[in-house]
Amino acid sequence: MGKIKFLFFLLLLGIVLYYLGKPAPLKSLQKDFEKITTQKKSSEKEKSIPEETEEETDKESGGISDNLSKKIEDKIESSVLETIKEKLFGDNKSKPQNSDGGSLDDYIPSSKFNQEIVRHTAFILNYREEYEQASWVLHRLIKEAVDGNATRSNEFIEDPLVETGSAQTRDYSRSGYDRGHLCPAADFKYDKALEDETFYMSNMSPQTPDFNRGIWSNLESKIRQWVIRRNELIIITGPVLKKGLKTIGKINLVAVPTHFYKIVYDPYNEKAIAFVIPNEGSVKSINSFSVSIDSIEVLTGIDFFEKLPDSLEQKIETKNRPEDWF
Repeated sequence: MGKIKFLFFLLLLGIVLYYLGKPAPLKSLQKDFEKITTQKKSSEKEKSIPEETEEETDKESGGISDNLSKKIEDKIESSVLETIKEKLFGDNKSKPQNSDGGSLDDYIPSSKFNQEIVRHTAFILNYREEYEQASWVLHRLIKEAVDGNATRSNEFIEDPLVETGSAQTRDYSRSGYDRGHLCPAADFKYDKALEDETFYMSNMSPQTPDFNRGIWSNLESKIRQWVIRRNELIIITGPVLKKGLKTIGKINLVAVPTHFYKIVYDPYNEKAIAFVIPNEGSVKSINSFSVSIDSIEVLTGIDFFEKLPDSLEQKIETKNRPEDWF
């Protein structure tokens, strides 16, 4: 009897942990209960199973216990993963659990050039059809999401959510330019599905190989180091788009930016750092490219933190203090 109670307790604990990790625990529990009820009614119509002997029950009890423990472990692991996802994204509209940074919507840049806002699980972007790429990509990075071993797919695909149609992989063929990520794939190595999402062509911009695989990659790695001690960062990345840029592609004319920017904001400490880097290889230090957010706004015509209190916005946008980060 004691063994049955213990198994029941473990089962109950597993169920509680599982549903607490859901964005809507009660609603998820209700749906699953309705499914179980339906299955039970269906099974009652089937023939009854002969009663087991005591000997058969004893033989199977160990297997039942092992299976139950395995299921509970799976539920707990699933619950942890769901909790991390909820903390990172929620529905990209409501405030994530235990997040100092609030909703990603609080950081959507304001611009007269915001033409098509596209929401994915991992990031939000504004797609500019005339340049066949995003003018900004917004995502959240937390330290729990840094570790992981998901295999990089390298399967670049068109973005089905871009109504005007995104660039295609063929646009980059034999161009001499990399399909450079704006929102880094490595920021989501803990989850294969989210990492794959960063390979949408709407998240790509033509980058020279020396830039993409050199200083740009180094900057992305540095940011992942920062988040380990800062817990959470809001990151906005984009190309500097303007008329007259060189283009590649025969199907779509994809503009080749001369510069890229990246803005990193620590919502807990209310500090930010920003960079503008030429689309070329460089042996200079990363911090030598640090600039004020105000200067990027002038360069791009984008207002990056208009929803923050004016005093805070002015504080983080006017000052350029790389020593707070490096």
